[in-house]
Amino acid sequence: MKNYLIDVYIVDDHQMVCEGLTELINNSGKAHVSRSFNTLEACKQALQDRRPDVLLLDLSMPDGDGVAFCRLVVSEYPIVRVVAVTIHDEYSMIQRMMECGAHGYVLKSSPVEELIEAIVSVWQKQQYVSPHVEAILQKGKINSVVLTDVEKNILRLICDGMTNPEIAAQLHLSTETVNWYRKRLLAKFNVKNTVGLVRLALEKKLV
Repeated sequence: MKNYLIDVYIVDDHQMVCEGLTELINNSGKAHVSRSFNTLEACKQALQDRRPDVLLLDLSMPDGDGVAFCRLVVSEYPIVRVVAVTIHDEYSMIQRMMECGAHGYVLKSSPVEELIEAIVSVWQKQQYVSPHVEAILQKGKINSVVLTDVEKNILRLICDGMTNPEIAAQLHLSTETVNWYRKRLLAKFNVKNTVGLVRLALEKKLV
């Protein structure tokens, strides 16, 4: 890391939150909060004159949509790294923020160490989501997976412990086709092997 501190802006409509985060960040020895804002408009005006290294953004602001503001900042000021710091732990909200270009996502309930790690990580051009947020994303991806009827049948037979040739015979498919579907299921559920696939399918009651 370079010798100078990471310059941080905070956008949050609760003054106590701004003050608390400012103290925690300044005491970290890794970053410094130079300004904080209680509205999106105030931050927008300040960004026209000076850009920070990292912008900590609450998503529930009284004068606008935090997601739209994130998209604006990422588009107009690509050197600014945006980290959502919010109470929102819904998959849809996290996904929207990441899709619009947010570089990090941290829940307000997270330990301060995670927030500091997020600031440093995004400043180093990496993306950061806290472990809890990552778990929400993975669960959301699994719940949003859509299976065809053939995939459902193959998944059910895999969970019954049947081999590819046995599944092929039961469903009147070639072994190569069943093998292709098995690999497709592994990819869809982001697991490395059949054991992981079966465990996930049973946990989520997919069969």
